[in-house]
Parts: sequence; structure tokens; C-alpha cells
Amino acid sequence: MGFGSFFRGVGRAIGRGVEKVGDFAGSRSLSSIGRAIQDACAEKVAKERSYDKNEAKIDTTERLNEILVSFSEGYFQHATTIEKNCVRLVEDYYDKLIEIIENAPGSVNNAASLRALKSGKKKISKTITGGIKEPLSKRMSLDDSRCLSILKMNSGVEKKKAMTSFTREVIKGALDNLSGSVRAALDEQTEDVQDYFSGIVEEQERTMQAFKEQFDKMIIDDELQQNDQEKNCVAPMFIISASDRVVEILK
Repeated sequence: MGFGSFFRGVGRAIGRGVEKVGDFAGSRSLSSIGRAIQDACAEKVAKERSYDKNEAKIDTTERLNEILVSFSEGYFQHATTIEKNCVRLVEDYYDKLIEIIENAPGSVNNAASLRALKSGKKKISKTITGGIKEPLSKRMSLDDSRCLSILKMNSGVEKKKAMTSFTREVIKGALDNLSGSVRAALDEQTEDVQDYFSGIVEEQERTMQAFKEQFDKMIIDDELQQNDQEKNCVAPMFIISASDRVVEILK
């Protein structure tokens, strides 16, 4: 069906633009603006002695946890802005799809389905929000094995380098996760639209079938007083009319 490939194409086009999140919604600045936060975190961690989660004192654990949490919180304001921009992008895309649908043949007769489709816009924010913040909080914690392995290192330059590398890895992973969330939101909205149009086509097909059955019955019951030549003309005209209606829907 033409509309299916069209919507998938539009979704992929937007998706490709969002996949490189570093070039979108100000997320490129997430790393550059936060370098001071990364450096401060690496400096503090580098001064700490080797840490063993199972043997460390409570005050040491609390201090390290505070360092890791402060890193995540330092990025949260920027992350929130980027996530909101991504939500807006996908919502704009969905609004454009809805506008196309509202102008498509058959939409007027499917008001209930159209309202249900519009309500799907609410899912966009839920799918995308937290795309950066959640993985950031999860990785920058004492529950992350990679983070713990760095904290276990002896204090010094190598520990600082390892922590700097790790924080960059965490930020990249968070942005990749956001990109995946955006693609998931696009896919979900596109599928909802395809389902909507499939429903219209199915309804039209049922209507056409009902008309045909009624037409056949009229012929059998001799309710159409026509000769064979007239019947042979009417049937193809009816089929053409039905086909035209379906084609209009798929345009």
C-alpha cells in the first residue's frame, strides 16, 4: 500500500536526522558545556583511595556516591532541554501526519478512529522523556561495574584518565539511548497511522462487498428488470466504481 511506504520513508528521514543526536537539539553542547563537570568529577575521584564496596566505611561510600550523583545532576538541566526538544520534533512530525490524514478521503466518516489516533500523541513524551537522564543516573553509580572498577584503582593520574574516559562513555551512551527513544517514538506513531488507514481500507472493502452482495441478490430476485446485455454493462460499472473508491483512499 502506497501510504505505508510513504509514512515509513518520512519517519526514517526524520529518524536519520535524530540518530546523530550530537547534531540535534543542542545535544552537541552536552559534552562541551559539561567538561567542567567531567573534570571536577575526575579530579575528586582521582584523589580517592582504592575503594572496595564490600569493605569500605559508610562515610567513604556516601562521599563517593555524592560525587557521582553531583555529576549526573550537573547534566540534568541540559538533558531536560534536549529531551523536550526531541519530544517537540516528533510531535511536529505527528501533527503533519494528522493533517494529511484529516484531508484524506474517508476521514470524515471515521471521526472516532481519528480521535483515538490523535490521543496517541500523548505517548510521545512518555517514550522519549528520561532518554538521557535515566542511563546517566544508572551508569554514574556504585552499582555500575565499570564505575566500581575505576573507583577500585589507586589514586593518581591514571585513575583520573580512566574516570574522564568513563564519563565520556556514559554521556555518549546516554545520547545513543535518547536517539533510540526517538526512533522508537517515530516507529510507534507511524505504525498507529498505518493501522488507522488499514482500518479505513478494511471498512471500505466490507462496504463494497455488501454492495456487491446486494447487487447480486437484486439480479437473482429479478428485481432489476434488465436484459442480459444491460446486466453485462452494469456489473463492470459497479466494479469500476468500487475500485475507484478504494484507489481514492490509498492516494
